[in-house]
Amino acid sequence: MATTKEALMGKNTVLLFRLLKEQGTQSAVKLAFQTEHELTESRDTDTTATKDGNIVTPSALETSLDCTSILAKGDETADKLRQALRDYEKIEIWEVDLSTKGTSGADANKYKAMYYQGYVSEWSKSPSAEDSIELSLTFTIEG
Repeated sequence: MATTKEALMGKNTVLLFRLLKEQGTQSAVKLAFQTEHELTESRDTDTTATKDGNIVTPSALETSLDCTSILAKGDETADKLRQALRDYEKIEIWEVDLSTKGTSGADANKYKAMYYQGYVSEWSKSPSAEDSIELSLTFTIEG
């Protein structure tokens, strides 16, 4: 029997953030008005030519996360993330798939998610004369 495939919709995937130092005292929160994000995993390789053929040596996996949102008035999460960049504080990040909920027991009220820890490496605000202010963030992920 064939299985039907269903496309994942970007609007069902959101990011939640928390300062690592607030673990146990604060819940993770969503940055308001997220428009898109991009998770990138890459690995450089070095190639050494030998008389028997190439030898490829991979480097460590590098992961980065870019996030864009419309800046909300008084958004404390945006302010915390900006300060975390300045203070070099570690951030916890969850990429949550709101279309995939647990089916039973303790998982029934949970969603499928990926967990990351890293640092804010870029915080950029773009005020436009005709549009809302766009906030762009880049995170460098550890591990």
